[in-house]
Amino acid sequence: MAFDCGESSVTGYLQQVALQAHEAMRAATKVAVSPADPARILGYFTLVAIKIIDTELPADLAKRFKIRNLASGAPAILLAQLGVDRTEAGTGLGTFLLRHAMRHALSGALEVGGVALIVDTLNADVAAWNTKHVPDFRPLTADGLRLILQMTTLAAALKPAP
Repeated sequence: MAFDCGESSVTGYLQQVALQAHEAMRAATKVAVSPADPARILGYFTLVAIKIIDTELPADLAKRFKIRNLASGAPAILLAQLGVDRTEAGTGLGTFLLRHAMRHALSGALEVGGVALIVDTLNADVAAWNTKHVPDFRPLTADGLRLILQMTTLAAALKPAP
């Protein structure tokens, strides 16, 4: 049974693009597989390194990220894809994958730099799902479909309790 999350662009990315992008080192895709059938993908996420520039951000964020008037921009991590197979909907796998993606993004930012985690969502329902699970996500675009989270906020949220 092939992966199908119900959204053709997300399913198609995994089936047609993810492996090529991963092998070319343009993106990193992580998959969750069935323990009973390791060839069966239950869900996945893809992270991509990007650059953000101050003109793409509200002035308060550009100031907070310390990239105002920085023509070269600053590094960020984009959660470009996240999908869960229809058979796993409602099991919490999506939440697990989102948290796992955030940990990977933070790890990458700590190693090579990154001021923010950015998420491109497909529609308002997906944006609402992300902000429900991560209330500190902030809309970056007028339509609210691109979300941003400051990496220092993410680091504080993922810090183990004493």
